[in-house]
Amino acid sequence: MKKSVAEFLKANGFYLSFGVGVVALVAALAVYNVNANKEKQQQNQEINLNDPLENDIADAGAEVTEELQEAVLDGDMDVPMDMWRRDDVAEENKDSVETSLVPEVEPEQDAEGQDAEGQAAEEAMSNQTLAYEPLEGLTFSGMEDVTMPVLGNTILPYSMDTTVYFRTLGTYRCNPGMLLQAPVGANVVSIWHGQVTAVEETKEYGTTVTVNLGDGYTAVYGQLQDVKVAVGDEVWKDTVLGIVADPTAYYEKEGSHLYFAMLKDGLTINPMEVLQVE
Repeated sequence: MKKSVAEFLKANGFYLSFGVGVVALVAALAVYNVNANKEKQQQNQEINLNDPLENDIADAGAEVTEELQEAVLDGDMDVPMDMWRRDDVAEENKDSVETSLVPEVEPEQDAEGQDAEGQAAEEAMSNQTLAYEPLEGLTFSGMEDVTMPVLGNTILPYSMDTTVYFRTLGTYRCNPGMLLQAPVGANVVSIWHGQVTAVEETKEYGTTVTVNLGDGYTAVYGQLQDVKVAVGDEVWKDTVLGIVADPTAYYEKEGSHLYFAMLKDGLTINPMEVLQVE
C-alpha cells in the first residue's frame, strides 16, 4: 500500500501541490477580506459616534458664547467690552461716535454769507485775544522767595508719575496740582508778580484764577469764591485773589482747601518745588 501511495504521489504530485497552493491562496484572500471589512466597519462606527459629539460641542460653544455676550452687553458681568463684541453693536457705537463728532450741517449758504460768518468768527477771536494787553517784563525763574497762597497742610500732593488715593472719588489717579488745607473764607494770595489771564468755572476745581508769572511759568488757583481780580489785572506778591470756597462734589471728603497748580511752558510741574516746601 505504501508503494501504491508513493506511486500515486509521484504520478500526481504536481496537481496536488497546485491544489494546495490554490486552497492556501483562497484562504489568505478570505482572511484579508474579513479583516478589511472589520476595519471599515470600525471606521464607520467611529465617524458615526464622533460626528454628533463634535456637533454638540460646537452647538454648546455657540450657546455659551452668545450667553456671555448677552450678559456683558446687559451689564450682568464685569468683563471689558473689548473682550466680547458683536459686529452690530460695534457698528451702532461707530455710528454714534461719528455722529457726535460731526457737527450739524446747516443749509448751504452763498459765498457772501460764508464770508460774513468767517469774518465774524475772526473778529470774535480777535476780541478774545485782545481782551487785555499782555504785560511786558514779567520774569520768573522758579527759585524766587514766593509767598504761600494759603497757610495749611498738604491734603493731596502733586503726583503725575504715580497715583494717589482720592477719598471722595474712591479711586487712585494722578494729581496735576496739590491740595492745601484751608478753611472756607480764608484769603488766597498771589505767590508772585504776574497778570491774570483767565477766571473760569470748572466742575472739578470750581472757580479758578490763572496768573501768568513770566518766562513760561503759570500759576493756577482753584476752589475759590468772591474772586477779587479780573482777566488782564496785574497782581503782585500777596495780592488777594479771592477766598476759599466749599469744595466741589469731587472733593467733599477731602474737606475745604485750595487747589494750586504750576505749569512751565504749558506742562505741569511740582508746585512744591516753586513754593520751596520740603
